[in-house]
Amino acid sequence: MTYNFNNSSQDHINGLRLVWLNTEDIRIEVGQCRDSTNTVDMVNGANITVQIDASAGANALDGEAGEAFSTWYHVFLISGAGQTTAGLLNVDGVPTMPSGYTHKRHIGWVYNHTDPGNLQTFDQTGTGRERTYYWAEAPADYIRVVNNVNQTGSYATVVCSSLVPTTASSFFMRLAATGGGNSAIDIQAVDGLAGVNDITRVTQNAANYQIVEIPCPDTKSFKYECNGAATLQALVLGWRETL
Repeated sequence: MTYNFNNSSQDHINGLRLVWLNTEDIRIEVGQCRDSTNTVDMVNGANITVQIDASAGANALDGEAGEAFSTWYHVFLISGAGQTTAGLLNVDGVPTMPSGYTHKRHIGWVYNHTDPGNLQTFDQTGTGRERTYYWAEAPADYIRVVNNVNQTGSYATVVCSSLVPTTASSFFMRLAATGGGNSAIDIQAVDGLAGVNDITRVTQNAANYQIVEIPCPDTKSFKYECNGAATLQALVLGWRETL
């Protein structure tokens, strides 16, 4: 449903939480938002199921060439005069709109794994513009980006773009020193806090597990260096964006 009035402020959004249902489906919950052109309010009065493996159109993929693997998908809310509010999945952020639909708004992301193309499990929190996603996957299969590595002599950069989308402002990591006793591991942001030398340090004999938020306005990466025999295990737990 679309309401053509100007009661809501630009960028307004309330509700429309994304829920992972299974390897092919997500749900968009009830809520409302301003469209991307700040022209109309879009109101979703009932939960919507969006299917990545359905025929292209409303509540499925846009007109792109089928389901892609190892790929981020924008989730859009779409509406149009006389049309039921729907969801739409799109790769490049410029969706091909189904017939009759004229308004849209990016409301989140899903990530589709490698063949056979399963949507990665997540839990989303937040009902306003700030949304947080937590991955609910087995670390060894999906979210572990460093596994017991002793990186000495220089900082190594770890790219996390398969776990953190382009619009994320920060991401969350669990850092563990899995060896090295009192030898420390230094962690740096690549951007956002790049002027700060180290944002945290972990050692095996101290608080060897830490949850750290890494700023990432541009590069979805972090850097680390081990001292002595220290070894690092790093998991990407989730990420945050402002809609």
